Amino acid sequence: MSSENTFDYNSAGYKKFLKKFRDTDLEKSSLIVFAGSFNTNREAALDEFKREIIGEPVEIDLAEIITPYEEESYQNIDRCLNSINKDEELVIFRNAEQLNGAYTAYSTSIVRYGSPQEKYFVKKLAEIPVPAILELKDEDQLDRFLQRKADAVFLFKAPTSLLERLAWKVKNIHVHGSSFLSPRPH
Repeated sequence: MSSENTFDYNSAGYKKFLKKFRDTDLEKSSLIVFAGSFNTNREAALDEFKREIIGEPVEIDLAEIITPYEEESYQNIDRCLNSINKDEELVIFRNAEQLNGAYTAYSTSIVRYGSPQEKYFVKKLAEIPVPAILELKDEDQLDRFLQRKADAVFLFKAPTSLLERLAWKVKNIHVHGSSFLSPRPH
């Protein structure tokens, strides 16, 4: 993906946007997309954005809002976004891959398109004056519509060094649908 608003995590573009986020009056809405499978870096970036605001961000799980039925999803989106206080400084939407829906048609196209739920969500999100982060756990879930509408897209790619890749693969072992991830104690 090559776009002028798409950056790798910890790149110069990422640091420039974080500084702009820090210095900007947060009265306007902005859409920031985090996409990629490197969870450690994604959580570190979320922590960096959280430190730039006063108070706690609002976290919303889109898996509880988006359904396969368009009208039901629209009602849930309206209810969710109307419940967000306009004084919030940051809203984090987890499991944003729910917006993509299921692709059931037979097609030879490799281009991903925004689902009706995704288009409606982004349209309604632009109406509230709160910065929002959409978190996609897989870079493949990022489509052109979302990339075009976002103020910034940050990619969290898998590690490239041998040691980092080995540690990452060991941490992400899955057997028969179960994962053996051991969370760190708080």
